[in-house]
Amino acid sequence: MGSIQSTMAGCGFKSAGERPGCRDCKHGQQEYSDRMPPYDKAGWKCKRYGFRVTAMAICDTYESKKGATT
Repeated sequence: MGSIQSTMAGCGFKSAGERPGCRDCKHGQQEYSDRMPPYDKAGWKCKRYGFRVTAMAICDTYESKKGATT
């Protein structure tokens, strides 16, 4: 058996930050609650479907921001 790094490379391992998710989808948008500090809080919303999501959530209609032109 090889090193951990070669095993990770061989199986296509990706860390949480490297995987696709709402945070890097062209339909994902970070939003802030409409409350006064110190209670304001950042969250995520899907602009395509209009509901709240988490940054690491993903759906079948994910589209990368990298391919998007804005």
